[in-house]
Amino acid sequence: MTTPMISADCVIEPGYGAIADEFVRNFEERGDTGAACTVYVDGAIVVDLWAGDTGSRPWQEGTKSVLFSVSKGILATCILMAVQEGAIDLDAPVARYWPEYAAHGKQHTTVRQVLGHRAGLPGPSEPLTMRDLAGWDPVVRSLADQRPDWEPGTTFTYHPITLGWLAGEILRRTTHARPSQWLRERIAAPLGVDLRFGTDPHDPLLAPIGPRLAFDPSDLPEIPAAELAFLERCTGMNGAFDGADLFGSANREDFLRAEIPAANITGSAHDLARFYAATIGEIDGVRLLNEETVRDAIIPVSEGRPWLGPEGPRWGTGFGIQSSFRRMAGPLSFGHDGAGGQLGFADPEYRVAFAYQTIRPGGFDDQRAEALSQALRDCISA
Repeated sequence: MTTPMISADCVIEPGYGAIADEFVRNFEERGDTGAACTVYVDGAIVVDLWAGDTGSRPWQEGTKSVLFSVSKGILATCILMAVQEGAIDLDAPVARYWPEYAAHGKQHTTVRQVLGHRAGLPGPSEPLTMRDLAGWDPVVRSLADQRPDWEPGTTFTYHPITLGWLAGEILRRTTHARPSQWLRERIAAPLGVDLRFGTDPHDPLLAPIGPRLAFDPSDLPEIPAAELAFLERCTGMNGAFDGADLFGSANREDFLRAEIPAANITGSAHDLARFYAATIGEIDGVRLLNEETVRDAIIPVSEGRPWLGPEGPRWGTGFGIQSSFRRMAGPLSFGHDGAGGQLGFADPEYRVAFAYQTIRPGGFDDQRAEALSQALRDCISA
């Protein structure tokens, strides 16, 4: 059991102490060793917490880490900003913008179906390397020429890594900016946040991902060997890195330097919450998404039983939306979680934005982000 030393510089506004209480319990009872949590309400910070250490130094206000699939919510925002500007039609075929993508029956796949995990390309069929990933074009060519695992649009399964190149290439073809450039110029700089797809591995504020929390192997769901191999191919981009050890791979220099828009966003909870606050309101004059865009993005695109994997998450257009798996703040919440326990979201009804960041990965039954979310729900409904 560890009781964290919460900095005197942290923020806990009156009425939001329950979130701080759960943050402390995450250390005392749920295994956190270094973590942060930030909450905005009506465009202002009401909670800004950090505690623990990075393994070599105390956690600081700006400590960053890999946030894994939190990346997808930020990537979705890049795409939706381009939609607002008229560069992309969500219900148009991908092939309108990327003609090569029409190969092998993919000619009718829409942009919205890609963002809703309905494209049928959850993992590459062609073996790839980290050099391929860093080069961008080899992955794009491979996915364009790949035969889908199902008829696009007819069902769905989570696209853990390929989504970054699928959506990212649509953005590049329509705006001439890859996700890293759009994020840097259109989001991070105006908001004054340090969110990046890939980063300098030697950044002194970058905390490595630590060892996974202990778990009882008997609690894991039994997965057939063939399905497990398929999942590892998807999460490791068919050999580019170890899909069975994503947390270890995330500390590799080549993983950190590459642009992997579905999986290697780096940043702090403070920056992530500020980003989500700007999707539902103005932050220092910057608003990323308008109300109409948000309303459309949270309409369910994929829910129910997937082609592969357990039922649970629900998807709008690029974002995770409220489900029994992620309750967030309420039925209008949208955002994305990340491997190991990360979570960022916004809710236009309650005008809240939330972010939780940890370097101690949890498993499928990890309750740290959900405990904080429940505390937030309690606070805003009090």
